[in-house]
Amino acid sequence: MHQRTLRTLITLFLVMSFVLIIVGCGSRGKSIVRGRIVAGTVGQAVAVSPQDERLKEPGLAGFQVYVLSKGGSASQGRGLYAQAKSDESGDFELVFPSGTFPSDVVTIQVSGEGIYTARSSTYMPTQGANLLCIVIPRPGYVPPEQNRDDDS
Repeated sequence: MHQRTLRTLITLFLVMSFVLIIVGCGSRGKSIVRGRIVAGTVGQAVAVSPQDERLKEPGLAGFQVYVLSKGGSASQGRGLYAQAKSDESGDFELVFPSGTFPSDVVTIQVSGEGIYTARSSTYMPTQGANLLCIVIPRPGYVPPEQNRDDDS
């Protein structure tokens, strides 16, 4: 009987160790989507390759980007997958903890002072692609000009 109890304990220990290893490996992997906010004539978000010329346009700083599920609300915090704020270059990073990267259609919302809130439905970019968010400036808002070297 003692030998049977010992075998049971060893088996239980091995099973628990295996489960902890599997859970631990899964919790480390997170997904990151990089993007840029630029001014345009239509408010939309699209997945683009890193070589897309529009990513070289002047970016807009200080705007919020939300990734929402269908029927989600950024103001109520409902259905929110991820959010980020664009930096001084208009770039942002959306971080999705392991197991939370949306595979269905999502709503991308970009909002802030000086632009019309943009909402569009799309799929999240696949690995290696970027998210380009195009927003419409409000009258009187002057988007920053791209910094250029003297003779470049």
